[in-house]
Amino acid sequence: MFLSRQLIQFFAAAEHSSLTEAAEKLNLSPSALSHGIHDLECKTGISLIKRSGQKSSLTRAGRDLYQQLLPYYMRIKNISDNLSGKKNNNRSLNIKTDSLCYSPLKDKIMSFCKENPDLSLSLKSYESIDIKHEISSHNTDIVISSDCSTDNEDIHHLDLPPEEIGIFAHDSLLKKYASLSALVMSERLVKIKTKTHENIFNEFLSQFKTALNDHHSITIPAEYSISDFIASAAGFSLLPANPLLIENLKNRGCRFIKLPRHYHILIKRRVYFREIHCQTIADFILKIHKK
Repeated sequence: MFLSRQLIQFFAAAEHSSLTEAAEKLNLSPSALSHGIHDLECKTGISLIKRSGQKSSLTRAGRDLYQQLLPYYMRIKNISDNLSGKKNNNRSLNIKTDSLCYSPLKDKIMSFCKENPDLSLSLKSYESIDIKHEISSHNTDIVISSDCSTDNEDIHHLDLPPEEIGIFAHDSLLKKYASLSALVMSERLVKIKTKTHENIFNEFLSQFKTALNDHHSITIPAEYSISDFIASAAGFSLLPANPLLIENLKNRGCRFIKLPRHYHILIKRRVYFREIHCQTIADFILKIHKK
């Protein structure tokens, strides 16, 4: 109703491993679909699809365009479907994540809840998640994960804005050392018991030629407040630059320190979901995808 023919064809091609499969879904011939994609490429001035025998995939530029348009495409498509009576809005969301502790993404989720007072939300965190099982079995509406390796044509995904990692430490610890290296090598790590946080520390410590298992640490469950350990000067931690956490710890004598360029670490996450089925999911993904 509101989407152009060429945009619908582009999304079908992006979400299938061959133009033949995409054409079948749209009840088109592969030739007609190919012409539609070519017309869009001419309009945008960029190559969107690359072909290899019977298979097809997005070019880098095509992938970038798909990622930018997907949340809006979902929202418009659901509005169209709801107006035509094809789908019902489900005011509940079942979300699973492999770690969101003090992530800026967590703030967006809380904001979405405030904006939708009639929404029933289940948000659970796990050390690891079988993404394919959770989405394909309809156990979960959305999985948010730092595992960016899952590619399955039955599961849609969107790359979320990366989160910059920095050091949180109490001023009394920072004053003891003349350099970041001295602090890191001398003080305990305060880490959350999740695979995501362990990977962050492993990546960081590898630059100091040391292993996580060789470093003194405090490991706490995700439901514990890591800010209490940092504020008590029990050690330092590496966490995303969450404005609320930074302000909270600043009031408790702590600081957030951006990592120098050569130590730069980003958390990259994806949001995984099934075929579009309700306006709530579309609105949620649009909310968390904004920078």
